[in-house]
Amino acid sequence: MTSSRLSTGSDLRVRPLIRGDKPRLAEIFLIARRHAFPWILPSRFKLNDFKRETEGETILVAEIDGGIAGFASVWEPDAFIHHLYVDPTMHRRGIGRALIAGLVEICNKPLELKCQTNNKPAMAFYRRLGFQTADSGVSDMGPWIRFRAPVER
Repeated sequence: MTSSRLSTGSDLRVRPLIRGDKPRLAEIFLIARRHAFPWILPSRFKLNDFKRETEGETILVAEIDGGIAGFASVWEPDAFIHHLYVDPTMHRRGIGRALIAGLVEICNKPLELKCQTNNKPAMAFYRRLGFQTADSGVSDMGPWIRFRAPVER
């Protein structure tokens, strides 16, 4: 996996999930979704959602200076990013970008994901990385857009 030094002097590392990570990842999953989806009642999100929502997926963990800062989960057969969440106190430090780079390393085709259109920061993030819009739809959380990573040539 990847490791790099951030401009803040911190060490950022992306690695595969280990069992001991799950409590912290469940906490990030809860906090980050409540932060990212303010139009959804916070009570909809539960601490035990993480296990159910990531079942069967490959999970990468981002660490800064040995502490867990975020994660991404991907359904590998489709290279579909199901979740990418960073602790809101750690935003804008390159963590999401590093997680995407880690997913690119393990998937053998371009990544795809769905993003809620009301989540403007996430929409802008994926566009900055060169993801292109594909189709769109509506879920119980509201309208979404499917993004596809650019094809490497």
